[in-house]
Amino acid sequence: PPTPPRFPDCRVPTTFEDQGETEFAGRASMQVFEGFYATVRVEDIVGGRRGVRAFHRPGTAAREAVALAALGRMTPPGIAVPELISLRREGDREVMVQTYVPGVPLAEATPEPSSAAAHALAEQVVDVVTHWHAQEGTAFEDLRGGTHASFLASYSADVRDLGSWLEGADHIDPGLRERIRMTARAVPDLLRPLADDSPVFIHDDCHAGNFLVDPEGFVLTGVIDPGAARYSHRELDLFHLADGAEGLRLWERAAARRPLARGASERRGLFRIWDDVKHARATGWWDDEWFLRRLGAFEQSRHPRAARRGG
Repeated sequence: PPTPPRFPDCRVPTTFEDQGETEFAGRASMQVFEGFYATVRVEDIVGGRRGVRAFHRPGTAAREAVALAALGRMTPPGIAVPELISLRREGDREVMVQTYVPGVPLAEATPEPSSAAAHALAEQVVDVVTHWHAQEGTAFEDLRGGTHASFLASYSADVRDLGSWLEGADHIDPGLRERIRMTARAVPDLLRPLADDSPVFIHDDCHAGNFLVDPEGFVLTGVIDPGAARYSHRELDLFHLADGAEGLRLWERAAARRPLARGASERRGLFRIWDDVKHARATGWWDDEWFLRRLGAFEQSRHPRAARRGG
């Protein structure tokens, strides 16, 4: 796969090795988890463990490999990031084999919110995110790799692209599709306060499930599963911090470190909607009730009095 120009040192294999169904015949034991984008296997092998992700849709593995290499470069020392071992095929599925990072998802190992351990763990997470956002790029990148002089231009390109897919998604209720697409009208107004901000490195999917923690010592051990890691606006990472492990108040802690521009809560609602559309396009998932809740929260934040009246 091509290497994006903004990550020139992130080299990944250019071909897939065809392993048929026999590659892991010698494994001693295996754990299997079904994920949004892939079936994940944790395998015990001679000398340790490794992770194996068999993707549900073609074209995902190479992109994930580049994002993983970039995340490894951008993450502070002491926080583990899986390293690519190989790209392979198992039957008709693309497979990424990577090193194993110990720990359990933060969303599943949160200490008592009022404890010193919770405070220390939350600050560790915000430290990592702050480290990413201290690394600036030269342009804002959209999801297809295009570069733009402003965040408004790059995000508008993504919303147009996703909106075009949504328009042709006949399996979705037409009224719901239109209601989602109408939120794009708020983009210029909501992004205007960010006009002077610089592009920074973002993970793109840093919710609580993608931070790994030692469940006994409540210490951050690693970060996994970057989305479309790239240079963009830091708020495209920060809105994920409000998802999962709510007791740690990660969104609020990040905002306290570096205050957010006017309209941050409304932007968080907007970003959530279009991020979910992105996942829907990539995976085939859809949930009407989920999107209705997202839309209701966004509309409430935009027009609270009208939302309370139901109009």
